[in-house]
Amino acid sequence: MSNKVCKVLQGVAGALACLPMLAMAQSAEAERSGPDYQLLLAGGALSICSSMAANNCDEGGWIDNEVMRVDRYINLSDKYTKPLLDDDYWPFNRRETRDEVREALEIIRERVNEDIMPERVFVDEFTRRATQYLYENLSDSEWNLILDHLEMPVPAGMQEQVNVAESLNKEAVGVFEEFVAQAEKVRGTVAGGEDKPRIAVITASARDPYDAVDFYVNLFAELGAEAQWLPIDAAVYEAQRSGKCDAINEIREEQFGAWDRSRVHSEKYQQQVEFCKRAGAGIEMIENVDAVFINGGDQNLTRKALLNPLSQPSPLLTEIYSRVSSGNFVVGGTSAGTAVMTAKSMITNGTSAEALKAGARAAEPPVPGCNNNDSCPRDMNQDTLTYHPLGGIGLFPYAILDTHFSERGRQARLMRLAAETFTPMAIGVDETTALQVNVLRNEFRVIGERGVFFVVGAQQATNAVASTFHYLTSGASGRISDQDINAVRFATDGDIVQTEPTTRFLDDRGMIDSMRLLCRDRKQFNLLQGEYRLTVLADDNTRSQISGGECQVMNGRVGIALETPEKF
Repeated sequence: MSNKVCKVLQGVAGALACLPMLAMAQSAEAERSGPDYQLLLAGGALSICSSMAANNCDEGGWIDNEVMRVDRYINLSDKYTKPLLDDDYWPFNRRETRDEVREALEIIRERVNEDIMPERVFVDEFTRRATQYLYENLSDSEWNLILDHLEMPVPAGMQEQVNVAESLNKEAVGVFEEFVAQAEKVRGTVAGGEDKPRIAVITASARDPYDAVDFYVNLFAELGAEAQWLPIDAAVYEAQRSGKCDAINEIREEQFGAWDRSRVHSEKYQQQVEFCKRAGAGIEMIENVDAVFINGGDQNLTRKALLNPLSQPSPLLTEIYSRVSSGNFVVGGTSAGTAVMTAKSMITNGTSAEALKAGARAAEPPVPGCNNNDSCPRDMNQDTLTYHPLGGIGLFPYAILDTHFSERGRQARLMRLAAETFTPMAIGVDETTALQVNVLRNEFRVIGERGVFFVVGAQQATNAVASTFHYLTSGASGRISDQDINAVRFATDGDIVQTEPTTRFLDDRGMIDSMRLLCRDRKQFNLLQGEYRLTVLADDNTRSQISGGECQVMNGRVGIALETPEKF
């Protein structure tokens, strides 16, 4: 199938038909030199030393407050607080809360004895003592409203700078280095290795898409690439479709809950407006880069940036499909930037505990913290498991994707969604870890600090889920289909896990930590957390191997259930 045919296909499923057909044909394009893997799917928490994140640095003496952006700044003067407290932003049932916010701002202003302060100072003050109760009862949208209105403009020319050498998290650096290395292999086939690899950064997953632009552009520059921002996001795509490129700020406020961003990031906002008005600007950028990286945040926002309301790919996304199907292009993402890659059902919200209680809903996700201001949709709460049944942007055709996986105990929610949607396989990627995939040769590799969890053949009852599972750590590799993985090679070494072990499995690493028992010839273990029980079984088909401090497993069985006490 030619790239020209790929471009005219409509819808995610249609466009994705290019990938497996090209793989089956073993096309000349797939066989030529280029990247080993077209996709890099990171599980989040790729912490890098920067002027805005000194806590990620070994040493912070390099940070110059005079020329680098080191914080967001809050202004509590009347000029900033009066617009925030306007009735238009606070529905009648939340006016009392609005008045409490006014009092809280006055208290903080008196305590600090300054109108202007770093955001971290403001947050510390708001979340303690007299104002802590108010903070805990605000919805996320209300908290964002407060921060957005009080944030001061970023000074012209001040950028967040990155220092890779000082980063404490070397595994995170390694994941980014591997992404650049794959982009460099693309550049090698295009320019004979004479130029730096070219990377475009999409920050559409963030509620404030401007804030992380400098971080990613400067990070990839530090790693030897030529990086640029691709300024697409959900508000921009909506503005393009409706012919309202001068109203991006208003669209962002009304539809996506981000206020006053054009005031705070005026230069980047104007860049977006110009991009919006230039038809084909995004396609031109994709044609001239070797790789695209998508940031973390909210996968639903990225989906809306690249798919129209009918779930048809934008011209920009169609061009990305075409480049990936050629075999000579790389797309990476972290957290939400990974979750959105799937062609299967796209997870958008939810906890493991709530998934076991109430199942999954094919619906827009509730607003975070909606329990606090009674804004949750009917029969939903802020922890409801939701998903998009038509999938994400469709670059990963094999399985549902989840991230921050073991660290947040997301096994039950992923198993529930796979069972609910009759999806044969679902994959969860741990933090500071990435799954690399060659979508033409159906090969994968795990890199980074921890591991990747594979759910196969999930089944469900009213308050229980069960499945076969595999868990592979950094260095493992194999082949992948939309049914299972095979030809797996276990990792043979790795770093010892430094975190304190836990048995909590609904919101922490309890299952993975306890799996070490399987590498000590145990055939079964049980964990309890409140009214929930997790059972893991090994049988004659189960294989296991230690790697560092973790136990890799193939063909284990896991069941997780809510055990409601009997009523007499």
